Amino acid sequence: MKAPTKTVLVLRLSSMGDLLLSTAFLENLPPGVAVDWIINDKFAFILEGHPRIRKLYLYNKKTGLSGWIQLIRAIARQQYDARVDLHVTIRSLIARLIFLAAGKPMLRVGKERIRTSLYFILKGLTPGFLRPSPYWKRFSKMGLKITRRLGIPAPVSTSGALHPPRFPIDIEDVGAESIFAEYQLKSKNYIAVMPASRWASKEWGSDKYFEALQTLAATHPHVSKMPILVLGRDTDSASVQLLERLGRAGFQGRSALAEDEFRITAFLLQHALLYLGGDTGLAHLAEAVGTPAVMIFGPTQPDVGFGPWRDESRAVSSNVVCSPCSKDGRPCYRVGQPYQCFKAIHPERVATTLIEALR
Repeated sequence: MKAPTKTVLVLRLSSMGDLLLSTAFLENLPPGVAVDWIINDKFAFILEGHPRIRKLYLYNKKTGLSGWIQLIRAIARQQYDARVDLHVTIRSLIARLIFLAAGKPMLRVGKERIRTSLYFILKGLTPGFLRPSPYWKRFSKMGLKITRRLGIPAPVSTSGALHPPRFPIDIEDVGAESIFAEYQLKSKNYIAVMPASRWASKEWGSDKYFEALQTLAATHPHVSKMPILVLGRDTDSASVQLLERLGRAGFQGRSALAEDEFRITAFLLQHALLYLGGDTGLAHLAEAVGTPAVMIFGPTQPDVGFGPWRDESRAVSSNVVCSPCSKDGRPCYRVGQPYQCFKAIHPERVATTLIEALR
């Protein structure tokens, strides 16, 4: 195997959605550049086997600050042509200081704290040019910056371009057949839905998801015959409730709640006709594997930096004056009418958006 021409160290620990968006950094690196990545061992499954990554350095959060310092000091002995902090937290600041003390400075991606704070304060009054830029663009720009710093010209056809995240799936034909058979699905003939979230404050509600799908099926009969693949975990009440309602209404509900292999989940998203869900990591994964996404935003807004980027994708949000309030909506500051940002989004509107995306 030909030795890499240059080597790059990347620090980005978590979470799932942020990690997926940060892979845009890799898309601007020329072939042959070896990338080693520092990651929380809890999320290592996301990047394991990625063709652009040579090695993963795993950090166990249970080891605390001492474990973090020990890991970074060991890595600081390694030689790299460039080091990049895509995380920008107190923990990554400690890493940058250790690298700096070793004479190996680390570049960091822009956090855009002033823009983000301004947007949370002024909300919808914030001019578009002052709102935060999409996270994937920040990571992609950093990849382009590193490419130039390494002195390796990018391919002529993509020189200067910003490339979005792309998550490669390497399941063979035989494996694909067995997956489709297990879930009773056909490629591009089902809709994937994720009604749950790590934060309950970012959930639109299983009843509303059901009503939106029911409205869609009423106006597009061929959709009513399509299977609906429900994602999440068996501990996600919103996913369980949606499956039950789909079953009672005669829909072809398919459950992926027991699927614990990330690669298969990514494959199922890749072959879905469309993805419907909230502001969660699976929405970013759907886009990264090539599937249009309809994302529903409540306490958050697409302009915070996590909005969809595919031309076919759509974002649905309300215009309540208090949104966006935070990155996860905890807690809601509206007294008497909590989460009006979600209540103002009607299922009929989401169904119309789904039709637009399907076109």
